[in-house]
Amino acid sequence: MRFFFLALCLLAFLPAARAEEPLTWERSVQETARNNPDLSAAGYSVAAAWARVQGSRSPLLPQLSADASSEISDSSSESHSAGLSLKQTLFSGGRNRAGVEQSGAERAAEEARLSAVKSRVGSELKSAFAQLLFAQEQLALTEAIDRRRQENVDLLKLRYEAGREHQGSYLRIKASAAQARFEVAQAERSRRVGQRELGRVMGRKTPDGISVAGEFGVRPLAPLPDIGQAALQTPAHQEADAQAQAAGSGVKIAQSRYLPDVDAVGSAGFGSSNWPPDESEWSAGIEISFPFFSGGKEIFDVKEAQAEQARALANLRTVDGKTAAELESRFAALQDAVERVAVRREFLEAADLRAEIARAQYTTGLLSFEDWDIIENDLIDNQKTMLATLRDAVLAEAVWERALGKGPIT
Repeated sequence: MRFFFLALCLLAFLPAARAEEPLTWERSVQETARNNPDLSAAGYSVAAAWARVQGSRSPLLPQLSADASSEISDSSSESHSAGLSLKQTLFSGGRNRAGVEQSGAERAAEEARLSAVKSRVGSELKSAFAQLLFAQEQLALTEAIDRRRQENVDLLKLRYEAGREHQGSYLRIKASAAQARFEVAQAERSRRVGQRELGRVMGRKTPDGISVAGEFGVRPLAPLPDIGQAALQTPAHQEADAQAQAAGSGVKIAQSRYLPDVDAVGSAGFGSSNWPPDESEWSAGIEISFPFFSGGKEIFDVKEAQAEQARALANLRTVDGKTAAELESRFAALQDAVERVAVRREFLEAADLRAEIARAQYTTGLLSFEDWDIIENDLIDNQKTMLATLRDAVLAEAVWERALGKGPIT
């Protein structure tokens, strides 16, 4: 009898603890994208960075203000005025432009962090989904093993009572049945843990009643990508590169303090001792300001900014090296996991056939209890190992996608 082989390769559909329909992979992705708090927080950070970019452009635009005043002195004289003033920066040593560049680089860093969060949450979702699939399937498998163990107890009881088997064999098979019952309870606890973790990633307040539907599909591996190029596409590289660009803009801002500021200014309005004021007045001109000495602060600001730029560039090299090494390691682990599935499937097929033959031989007296028990245990061990191997292949894929900075959440 073939025992549970196909069920190890495809996830069996199980009823939910409540009336809730089992979650498909697509629905879990959609719900996570809507409700995961980490994604929401990262999205707000990007929105704030965009606002800072817009705010950094304000020094490039004319600054217009209105003012009005009314004064009465102790000599009973009055003065009233109202007008508009305009100021336009003509030259700031490149500080304002560099400020826009810096805020743009900081926004790019926030967007890279958002991509990293999407990748991490997507990896956590795939792992949690696979773990709950595994827990559900493990529960079904342990229940089937429990039934098989109980059948073996019944078989040994008959043979023991008939004097064809000794008491030690009977007690051994009863102990195996007790182990199977324990593993059913253990699998149920693991299922609850899996529900809690999946609910957390999806942003649910209560995970009660969650069940999932799908299968442990193992996709063929694509060829090994160009690791160096792949590392440059990751959020880790993009964030470090943006930080280096922001630091470069910081150097420009610091160096701009060595140059004068030039502004065009103008004002127009009315002023008199009467209200409303009726005497027009206006002015226009150029303002130039240049700090000749401020205790050397500008010099040290530049040195600080240059050191920060050097640190950011060194960090970029470190990040790229670590990312490439991680990609190489994660792809190797994924290759191992996928190839291990095919190997374990062959072991399971062999164990299944051996167990079928051994049961027939034992019932006809052609095989000793010890040999039959070894073959039975080997089948059950292979069933458990096959299920874990299928899960591990999915988990390895989730880790590989996170290393790439990709995932199901876009």
